Amino acid sequence: MRLLLVVLILSLLAAACDSTAMPTVPLITVVITAVDDTAALNDAVAQALTGTAQVHIGATETALALGGVTLTPSPTPTPNPTLAARPTQATTPTPTFTPTITPTPTYAPYLTTTPDSVAADLPGWVRVVHAWVGTPDNTPATFDVYLNGEPVQRALASGQQTGFLQVAPGSVQVVLRAANPDQPVTTENPGPPDFSEVVPVAPGENTTLVLGETSEGLRLITVPESAAPLPDGIARLTLVHVNPELLPVNILMPDTGRALAYNLQFNHVAGSFDVPMGANYILDLYDVTDSSVLLGSLPPVSFGNRVSYLLVLVPSADALTDMMLFSGETRTLPTEVHARLVNIAESIGPMAVKLNDKVQFYSLPIGISDPFPLSTLGNRLVVLNQEETDSYFADLPPWDTPEQQADKILVLYDNPTEAGIQFDVKVYSQDAPPSTINSQIRLIHALPGVIPLSLEMSAIRPQPPFVLAAGMPTPTPVPREPFVKVAEAEFNTVGAYVPRSPTVVDVRVVLSGTRNVIAEMNNVQLTAGSLYDFIVLPGAEAGSARLELVQQTRVRATSSSDPAAISEAVAATLTAIAPVITATPTRVSSPTPTRTPLPTNTPRPTNTPSFPPPSLAVDPAPPNTTRGSILLFGQGFPAARPYGVYLDNNLESAIHSGITTADGAIMTVVNLPANISTGLHTIRVCVAGSCPGNGIEAFAVMKIAPPDMTPTATLQP
Repeated sequence: MRLLLVVLILSLLAAACDSTAMPTVPLITVVITAVDDTAALNDAVAQALTGTAQVHIGATETALALGGVTLTPSPTPTPNPTLAARPTQATTPTPTFTPTITPTPTYAPYLTTTPDSVAADLPGWVRVVHAWVGTPDNTPATFDVYLNGEPVQRALASGQQTGFLQVAPGSVQVVLRAANPDQPVTTENPGPPDFSEVVPVAPGENTTLVLGETSEGLRLITVPESAAPLPDGIARLTLVHVNPELLPVNILMPDTGRALAYNLQFNHVAGSFDVPMGANYILDLYDVTDSSVLLGSLPPVSFGNRVSYLLVLVPSADALTDMMLFSGETRTLPTEVHARLVNIAESIGPMAVKLNDKVQFYSLPIGISDPFPLSTLGNRLVVLNQEETDSYFADLPPWDTPEQQADKILVLYDNPTEAGIQFDVKVYSQDAPPSTINSQIRLIHALPGVIPLSLEMSAIRPQPPFVLAAGMPTPTPVPREPFVKVAEAEFNTVGAYVPRSPTVVDVRVVLSGTRNVIAEMNNVQLTAGSLYDFIVLPGAEAGSARLELVQQTRVRATSSSDPAAISEAVAATLTAIAPVITATPTRVSSPTPTRTPLPTNTPRPTNTPSFPPPSLAVDPAPPNTTRGSILLFGQGFPAARPYGVYLDNNLESAIHSGITTADGAIMTVVNLPANISTGLHTIRVCVAGSCPGNGIEAFAVMKIAPPDMTPTATLQP
């Protein structure tokens, strides 16, 4: 800047010295215009100043040019034009698509339960599940179920299941025959079975046979289930696909973020899985070919604590698929038993149940719960209403004696008091005396506000036509047996178990002292060694009642040819027919009275049934021996009915046959086979039907002498 100023001064001095180079100052004309407008005045002043500035700039540039200085103009910034504001347009928000939770293969599947190691001699358990829904033109049939030739269930209908039957590990034969509940029970040789399956049963495990649709038609599908005990908070689930209308699917549980099964196909089984217990689980079904396509969802399901479930996918008339949910059970720990809750607390209604601060059932309706493990060391039972606003509790004492460690039935009922307690519990133990030849029956009165009730039964005997063994005469029709009272109970009370012969019966409950029937069940199959608790509960409508049957969770499947059953039958028969010995005082030989002898061979009341049982005796009886023939005496049988006499367990051919007398007695000579072996043998009489089956049986024991010994006989009294 300073250099520029020095150059300018030197230039001006040089110009002053050379007067001939001084430019002529242009003439400036000032025009003064008078205006009366402020805006015009400002504009005129600006123009004048601009003109004056241009004159000075021109003179300055000329002087600089003469001095050899050239000014380079700087670029003048061009202002951006200001755009006019556009009018605001009314806009609507653009909908943003929110993606749903789409299960992908990243959903980790539940792992299949690995059976734990158990002792090889631990029994296995078998049950049959009827999961066939039929066709639109065909109502689902009912079936009679046989296990190893023994009847275990009468008229099993769709949606029903048998109890778990305890069997020895190995192969077990299960047979189903179509049954018509309106017809009499089948007799001996009822024809070929509709379904028959021989299944392997592993020690300590559950095996379920599901009757459902397969690619080969209606079949029995073998479903192995783990019976290992479950920890708290866990349930067990097994899936069976028997819906031919449903394509292969992926089944996922979005509530847990886990998959139950990928590519579950028709006739396939998935599981068993150990899943968290919970209420109202949603099971989604996705397409196998495109895992993002949701095909549908199953109805909400709830899983109770430590309860085993079997979920069967079946056809549906108006949906993608339907399902049937069956409850099962697992083995218990040494300090546990199986239990069921019976809810009759109508003022509370459906309830949530906690055991020892853990939820057992989220919503228990009026009725009977699924079986679950219950500790024998004591429990606190807490009940909450549906809104979970009110709670009631009861403390259950420990059960420490062997007699108390049996399956339990817990009845939950209203009990209003001044203290405000509206809930109480009654505990019943299924502790009937063990038996291998009889069924044990009991009535539980759980119908509030009703007078004492009576349980009555009517046996359904086989009716003609019969399929008889060779040599047996044709029987005559026998009228239906009348109902007889078996048990009686008042509200929240129960009597002792009553033994009954295994057969098919109709059951009804009447008001005591009247013939007013309030509830009934038909075609109930009684099996040997089983317990039957008939419970009367409030019905769906006010003032109505319904009859429910609760059996043991696991029942030992016995056979009439079982050595234990034969031994018990023989002991009961001998006890029942043993003569009553009357004590006779000895002759007095001195003034001192002699001691009265104790009576011997007196029947024990505990072994004597409450109704006259059939009895059988042989002459000669052991320990006396015989060969060639015996005298056979029997009583307590139906009158004028055919009978057959069999040796030991050979039921294919009778060694003797006849017809009972008018008073139901048998008195005949039975010729024994010539090749009969030495030692003890069982004489078996079967009257009015098949054995094993629906016939009436009686047993006696005889002893065969060696060929070189002369038999001796003592006449029976």
